[in-house]
Amino acid sequence: MVLLLLAQGCQEPMRTPTAALRAGDYAQPRTAIHNDMQPKRSDRAYLLDRMRVGVLTLADGYPRSAQTVFEEIYDVLRTQGINKDKTVASIVLNEDVKVWKGEPFEQALAMAYYAMVQAELGSWDNARAASNGSLFRLRDFGEDDDGERIDTYEIARRAVEYERAIEAGDSSEEALKKANYLDNGYAVRDSDFTLGYLLAGIANQQLGRTREADDHYLRVMELDERQGRLIEALRDGRYNTVLVVSYGLGPRKEGYGPDNAVARFRPRFPSDDGELRVRVGHVMGRTYTPVQDVNVMAGDHMWNNLADVRAAKSTLGSLMLVGGAIATEYGASRRGEDDTLYVGLAAMLAGAIMKAGAHVDTRFCDVMPQRFYVVPLYLSDPNERIQLEIQGRPSSKLALSGLGPPHGPGNPTQLRYVHLVSTPNPHAPAPGWAVSGEVLYQNPYTDSPAGDAVPYILGGDDVRPPTQHVLDGYHRTGLLTGMTLADLRELYRAEGLSLAVEDQHGFAGRHLLEGGRSLVCPLPGTAGFARLFGQHHPPYHPRSQEVARITPALTSTGNPLPQGDSP
Repeated sequence: MVLLLLAQGCQEPMRTPTAALRAGDYAQPRTAIHNDMQPKRSDRAYLLDRMRVGVLTLADGYPRSAQTVFEEIYDVLRTQGINKDKTVASIVLNEDVKVWKGEPFEQALAMAYYAMVQAELGSWDNARAASNGSLFRLRDFGEDDDGERIDTYEIARRAVEYERAIEAGDSSEEALKKANYLDNGYAVRDSDFTLGYLLAGIANQQLGRTREADDHYLRVMELDERQGRLIEALRDGRYNTVLVVSYGLGPRKEGYGPDNAVARFRPRFPSDDGELRVRVGHVMGRTYTPVQDVNVMAGDHMWNNLADVRAAKSTLGSLMLVGGAIATEYGASRRGEDDTLYVGLAAMLAGAIMKAGAHVDTRFCDVMPQRFYVVPLYLSDPNERIQLEIQGRPSSKLALSGLGPPHGPGNPTQLRYVHLVSTPNPHAPAPGWAVSGEVLYQNPYTDSPAGDAVPYILGGDDVRPPTQHVLDGYHRTGLLTGMTLADLRELYRAEGLSLAVEDQHGFAGRHLLEGGRSLVCPLPGTAGFARLFGQHHPPYHPRSQEVARITPALTSTGNPLPQGDSP
């Protein structure tokens, strides 16, 4: 039993392939984690798995797939008492028993990501609700005597100090208040989550709620006066596209202090004021300062879960071990004449269990970025190239093609989330696909490259799902004239390919060009779109006899089947 309780303190290792994430290959980690997600809400990793998948899927350019994941996250974060059935176990045993909900800053970021998902899908009312949900109020324990923000370790130390003062005999009303320091020692503050206010302001502006948008923009200026030019551009309303650009990897959670009982976040990417330069077409670019530094956010105790229970367990466990040893020695000297020996052994056992469980839960959402930028643009030319680069970091260069102005009734504002390549060496050259600015494959969003479009599975460069419109285009150029739409679809079915997210239970798997089975295309204006279509991929190797038979004939003649025949 003791071994079982101690074993529960072991934590599973983080599973995100960091190297792929740094290099901008979001397809590999997002599909790997998705395929291994925990299905039960009662599982400790349920929310953590989904948060990782949701962030990576949006970065890869698939908001519809990200929506299915974030809806589950949103539902859980709005549910009260998620740990209700596990509270006693977590206090008596160890923090790992709890279902992971993340630190408050991780929850706020998750809500902001859900707002971005809704905005990319054109649902600004849902984006408004989600961004407002990220702006929950916070507990502020203030500063030390030198005016520095106190950390979670100091909060826990003060709590123990006040409790010991009470034990020493101080029974005044003020002392009683101090004894409940963690319940009474803080002031409630409005959120300082700048990104959340910006997203809420933009969403309200799209819905015609100008006064509410202005309130959010005013709060941004109160928090960061450097955002004056950005707020002026947003208030002016002369934009039809918003880019939310992120860079780097957020801080790592670790334990420190006695028995690693207190949590802190150590930066993986350094914080700085590096500006993002944005150029559209040949126009000289503007620069934008970061609107959110996740390192700073995670380091502020307002955005951390309090470590009082962990620190108290560690301290109490140490005391019980010492007290138990004394009682055991005393009982042994009495040669079992009373129960002191057994009481001492029990105390030592309880102390060992509590110390084993005192360590902090170091799981964290390891795919969160280190910083965010917000960029409003007015796009008019569908062929304009957008170039992004953080000054002094050549590895961050990214050229976005195929975005163009928004489409649809009233030409509503569009939003794209873009995560920049974040290699450990910022001075390394950017990957070739990131700077090519080319669209080398025919897809549902952009014009065909030079030459006739031929299906990729038949040796060409067209990865559009088969539709009547696509087939008519083939026929106009004299290709596949003997095929009906049913014939063409049958070829894709024979290859085991999925044509829509509905065929994949709402989640787009790895794309065909990258060795997967999905033809669902990422949105233009995302890093996933640039990576997929901005570089050449190996030729397709047929899996079925039907496609293997047709491809050589098509390559040599352009029309493998006589009129009326079927494969």
